[in-house]
Order: sequence, then C-alpha cells, then structure tokens
Amino acid sequence: VDAHRSWCIEQVSGGGRPDRVYLASPMDSGGSAVKGGEKLVFRRSWAGATTTCTEISQKLVHTLDLHFVDERGAFCRIDDAGDIEDVIRIIEIPSNKSAESIQVITINAADLYEYARLAGMGLVFFYDFTRNSPNFMGWSNQKHFNHSEPHLFYDGAVQKGTGSYLNGRQIVMPPVSSKQIVKRYKDRLDPKVKRYASFKALDLKTRNRIEVSCNPKALSNYFQKDSSLPLEMSPAFFNVEVLHRYRSDSLKYDLDDRSISCRGAWSLRTYDVSDVGQVHTYLRYLRDLPYREQSYWQSFNEWPKGPLSKRAVTTDFYGDWDTGYDPFLAVKAKVGRLDKVHPDWGNPRGEILAKALHRPVSASESEWAEAILALDHLVTEGFVERALKAMLTAMGRSFENDWRSLKLLEQVLVERGAESGAAKANVESIRVVHNLRSIVKGHAAPAKRAAAAAKALKDHGSFRSHFEALAVGCDEALSLTMSYLTIAEE
Repeated sequence: VDAHRSWCIEQVSGGGRPDRVYLASPMDSGGSAVKGGEKLVFRRSWAGATTTCTEISQKLVHTLDLHFVDERGAFCRIDDAGDIEDVIRIIEIPSNKSAESIQVITINAADLYEYARLAGMGLVFFYDFTRNSPNFMGWSNQKHFNHSEPHLFYDGAVQKGTGSYLNGRQIVMPPVSSKQIVKRYKDRLDPKVKRYASFKALDLKTRNRIEVSCNPKALSNYFQKDSSLPLEMSPAFFNVEVLHRYRSDSLKYDLDDRSISCRGAWSLRTYDVSDVGQVHTYLRYLRDLPYREQSYWQSFNEWPKGPLSKRAVTTDFYGDWDTGYDPFLAVKAKVGRLDKVHPDWGNPRGEILAKALHRPVSASESEWAEAILALDHLVTEGFVERALKAMLTAMGRSFENDWRSLKLLEQVLVERGAESGAAKANVESIRVVHNLRSIVKGHAAPAKRAAAAAKALKDHGSFRSHFEALAVGCDEALSLTMSYLTIAEE
C-alpha cells in the first residue's frame, strides 16, 4: 500500500448508474491481502509544501495512550516508573544525494502485536526489492521465479549479471493470544502477583522494632482488634538522602512538603521529617509504591533515632489540621497570592520556581546553598525595578539611577506610610538572602562560602534552622509589602 495513499472522498460517474460519492479507504487498492485492514502510517503533503509530514493512525496512537514529543522524535507514554518511553519512533536519515534520504518508523513489537490481536487482525509486510548494475539497459531474458504459501507469497526475476527484482507479501499473525492479554491486565490489579519489600519499622502495637513486609497480608489495621500482626500504620524511618532523587528531578517528581508523586505513575501519600532529621512514613503507604520504588526506599531504611514529627502525629493520628506557623509554606503561599493578583511591581514567579524551593533537611552544605538560591529566585527576583521607580515618581519622590529593586522597595514602603525602621529591617531580611546567595552559589572565594556555612551552623545549630530563620524574615517582609501596597492575603 502506497504510504502516500490516505482516506479520501471518491466520485464515480457512468456505467449506467447514478453518480456515487463515498469514502474510500487507503486499503482499497492494496489487493485482497489487506482488504478491510487498517493503514497505520500516512505520508501527506499538499501543493506548494516544501516538506512531507508523517502521520500515525490516530486509532493506534489513542489506543496505546501515546503523545508525540518533538524533541524525542517519537510518540511516547509514561511507564510504570514515571519515565518517558519511546513507543513509536520516527527516525530521519537525511542525505545530500537525490532520493537517498531515508525515514524509518519503528514501533515496540509487543504493543503492535497486542493491538493487532485486539483489533482481530494480522500484519501484512510488503516486499519490493530491485537491484541492478551500472550497465543495466533494461529487462530482457530474465529468469522468473515465484513462491505461494498461505502466509508468504512473492514473485521475482533474475537477469544474470545485470539485475533482479522481488515483489511479495508476508502475513504475520500476532504471537500473543487474547488469553495472554487478559492475564497481563488482570495481573496488574491482582495483589497476589504484586511484590512487596520488607522494612525496619516501629510496631505501633508493641512499640518493638520489627522487620516486616509491607504486604497487606502481613499487616493488620484498627478494625482487626484480635490480630497479632503489626498495624499497617506502623512507621518506618529513612535517611534524609532518600529525598535526593525527588529533589533533583522536578520535571519527573512533584515533591511537596508532605507528599511525593511521579508523573501520575505513583504517589506516596504522606511523609515528614522528624526533629532529628529522619524521613518517616507508614507501611500502609509504602505498599502502594511500585516494587522498584519500594526497593529504593528500602536501601535508605534505618531504625528510628527519635519520635515522629509533631506535625505528623497531629495530622496522621489525631486527624487535626496542623495550624502551627511554618515560614517556608507561608512564603510560598504569599508568592502564590502575588502571582494570582499580578501587581505591576511583581513578576509572576510561576509554579516551576515554587516547586524548585525545598527546605534543607540534611547536614549537606550543597543542599542548604541550593535552598537559599531557590528562595532568592522566588522572592528577591520578583520585584520589578521599572514599576517601583514609576511609583516613586508618581508620589513625587526622587531616587538614584543606580538604586536596585530592594532599595526602591524600601523607599516605596516608607512613602506609602510604613515606619522607616520597619521598612528598612524587613527589606534587609530579603537583602540578606540575596547577598548570601551570591556567596554560597556565586563566584565568591571558597573561604567565604565556608565561613558563611560555619556561621549559619554556629548561630542556628543546623542548616535547616538557619533556612527557616531566613524564611521568617522573607515572610515578614512580604507581609509588610503586601499590606502597604494593598495586596490582601488569602
């Protein structure tokens, strides 16, 4: 079947019958082997076009839940691990020589065969090869041959010393049965087939340290009062490095303050970080992860070094809202409010910048520096100098041309009625973050970076506490700014 042949509207006149107009299938001219079949690849262009585009059957693409990703040159989907998988690839091999450019289209064989089986069809491969030598002058006195079987038939000829050709068809039935397909889909939902990892945990019933599978059959719940099995809400504890994978790939993972999700492939409903710096979650939620992800968490599993966070106890066991003040979340909320209102003096920061900000939870200086950089991006770079200068001009206030956004903001707040000392102190909180960012993530000398880290640890005891102090300052500065520039908080 010609790759350029597509669906069309045909008109037929004559033959002693009235004119007829009908939809014509691209398979109508392919012979009996493909009559009633589906064409999967289409090559299309129109008059005046300089290129020919390749299209794939929408029925096939939709059935396999594929989407075209231009930079990969492929129709892709998200696999069970949340990774992008190339299923149908369109490979271009250009050439400067006329008629020698090649386009190759590949598809995952398992997907194609499953589709064919469910469609009640087989695959038809077309063969058409011609070879000839440079002194070829035309066909004459060639020796013909042919082959005919139910699923393989062809004919061809050989012209000794100058050329040959072969044209034929091969019909291949899908090597997968409907029964096998049903079993595969059934197994995906069958808890008996799913694998489960084992974890060190703290049994809520006995307060003993245990090692147990997160398999539902190995656990009990509050409604099974007579069961001797550990409770499914027994907590498991992990080294904070377990979060590194999710922090380092914000395109693949959504790492919120209490939950983690992976491109719709899986999610960890809740987790938290204890006061002693351990990540913790519950066996109940670990079992919902794919086995490969469970194994990843298992590699960071360790015995508890302290109790659960107070926030986790409040929300996960008492079922209450955590109403405690959290400067980290407060800053994100205020920036989100500014994005929604979009005042002239504020650049929208966007969801990507907000997701990139994570509080440091380990003793890693690099993690602390990344958090400061992200906080600076989210807060400091949101102020628009041109708009702040326009506001000062409108209020009849002069300014120096070399004043940057924070100095301008301070003067605007004073002109709007803020007490001078409060305006200076609040803006200074943001300036501290900006200056510190230049030291820990800029081109400052290593000695300066080391000194800044040492001071943070000496003054606050940990990078996490120091970062939260910075967040408090930014939150108070944003509150003052929104108050005097009339942006209501939600």
